[in-house]
Amino acid sequence: MRRFDRGPTPIGWRPPSLWSPLVTTNHRGNAFDLLRLVAALLVVVGHSWVMTGHEDPLTFLSGTNAGDLGVGVFFLLSGFLVSGSWLADPSLKRFAARRALRIYPAYALVVAALALVLGPLVTRLSVGAYYASGGTWKFLAGNLAIIPVQFTLPGVFEGNPYPNAVDGSLWTIRVEVLCYVGVAVLGLAGLLRRRWALAAVAALLYVVALIVEATGYHGVLLPGALDYQAAVPIAYFGVGMAYREFVGANPPPWWTLALGAVAWAALWFTPAAPVGALVFVAALTFTIAFRAPTALHHPTGGYDLSYGTYLLAFPVQQLLHGLPSVINALLTAVIVLALAALSWRFVEQPALRHKPSRPRLATAQR
Repeated sequence: MRRFDRGPTPIGWRPPSLWSPLVTTNHRGNAFDLLRLVAALLVVVGHSWVMTGHEDPLTFLSGTNAGDLGVGVFFLLSGFLVSGSWLADPSLKRFAARRALRIYPAYALVVAALALVLGPLVTRLSVGAYYASGGTWKFLAGNLAIIPVQFTLPGVFEGNPYPNAVDGSLWTIRVEVLCYVGVAVLGLAGLLRRRWALAAVAALLYVVALIVEATGYHGVLLPGALDYQAAVPIAYFGVGMAYREFVGANPPPWWTLALGAVAWAALWFTPAAPVGALVFVAALTFTIAFRAPTALHHPTGGYDLSYGTYLLAFPVQQLLHGLPSVINALLTAVIVLALAALSWRFVEQPALRHKPSRPRLATAQR
């Protein structure tokens, strides 16, 4: 992948997970569940090449990669859904609780399992040395805090083609959380219902992402929290927020697909290709979301497998790094979809039962 060649940053494509993989609601009139699952599997496909020592073929063809596109879809849908969640119940306390219950339980379990179960099983160190290493506890504590994210465990995956990340997908969770903070700030300022304010925010985020990509900037966007990799996902998030306010739960005009394809193609083979894909990905995502047949809306029934798939796929792919890329992706998908079903059934869904609801208006006294 193109981004893996840009220096020492632990992971080179941009997200979760989202998702967004990170929001759940009742989607009776759209195919968001389908799109999130496809996005998670796109990330698996993109990683299957890099983590087996190859380049994603899509990068060669267009300058972007499957992982970038999957992450973009996650953040696009997240911008749409999370901003709508605030507007449906503009309470900072309940908003924060709902977001935390959606993303943190499964995330914390994965982080703990990586540090305390997978790590000692596969490290080249003795179990005693592994647990005595400060790197083990730095990984656990840092990732449980979300910021700063930690990627390495002592002696784990050091001989792999991509040795510097146990679970490279974790970095996008901090970006998602900071997007939530942005929604809360905009909501408290009364800007989430102001169309042109959202349009200005989306345009600004797009321009920032374009500058970052076109110049090859490797620095920070927000000290201690965001680096250059966050620019494109946040731009997708901003476009999702603006789309909800301008278009709502309706598909875009068909001509936007053609316009987006032309805009993307014009930037192929340039550093700005990932940003060029945004208009096309947004048009295609919302076209599918609101035009797909009802039978496709919930491909896994009542199970939302996208978040678990997103969180768990990377370490599984590291374990399977010796397999050919296509086999790596297929076998990983089989394994993580089963694990994601367990995550949904026993972790995510039970946590969501505790989401606070907006209080009903008090009944007027007679």
